[in-house]
Amino acid sequence: MRIRHALATAGLGTVLTLGVTTYPATAVQADTASTVGTAGALGNKIAAQALGQYTSKNAEVKKRKYEGAANGVNAKNNCNFYTGFWTDPRNRRFDGTKAPRTGTNGATCGTSKGYMYVKGTKTWTPVKWKSRAWCSDFAKYTWYWGGAKVTGINAAASSFRSYGLTNRTWHTRAEVAKKNGYVPKKGDVVSYDWNRDGVIDHVGVLTAYSTKYKAYFSVEGNSSEKLNYKNTKQSAVSKYVVGYTSPRAL
Repeated sequence: MRIRHALATAGLGTVLTLGVTTYPATAVQADTASTVGTAGALGNKIAAQALGQYTSKNAEVKKRKYEGAANGVNAKNNCNFYTGFWTDPRNRRFDGTKAPRTGTNGATCGTSKGYMYVKGTKTWTPVKWKSRAWCSDFAKYTWYWGGAKVTGINAAASSFRSYGLTNRTWHTRAEVAKKNGYVPKKGDVVSYDWNRDGVIDHVGVLTAYSTKYKAYFSVEGNSSEKLNYKNTKQSAVSKYVVGYTSPRAL
């Protein structure tokens, strides 16, 4: 597994998956029902979007799981569909904040099809893939199609914490750890700091949470250079977790 120091410095999201505490999936899955209803319709839709990107049988959507999968170009070079979606001129208004960009963001590195609003109509259309660290681009995509407000979120992984602070939906690891503290929910975005240096390095979308184990499942973009469904529960209070951002509805 390669460590991308430049991306960590930029706060765009790294490929690291360190510090994860896992639990027996069968034991923890039985407890997920304890919080299934607490996420609300918005969180459930976002979680469904995240899982759908990973489990879809559609040939075009399946390409998105791996970098450079579209046309086999620039494999493992941050080439991905989700950055292409957000940097497409048709979606430029949603990517207006000037986030740091890396790699060959200006060049197209493949093409596949996806839904996009073209002149106000939801259309299945070609999307040109672009290259940059994409964990935030993926999480933002699930929020967008799930019906959440995405204003202020950009390519920087740290933008989810900024969003949470602005919208008063940011919850620190300490809030989760304390008795009767915040309970993470489906659709929340978890923020990680691998180096524990105050820089948000990576984000993922929660798809389930167990109150018994204080642990979650997630789907995360640019995790080990692919879209990754982490279906062994991860500790919600791991030392690498900084906090959780809940979405606001449009």
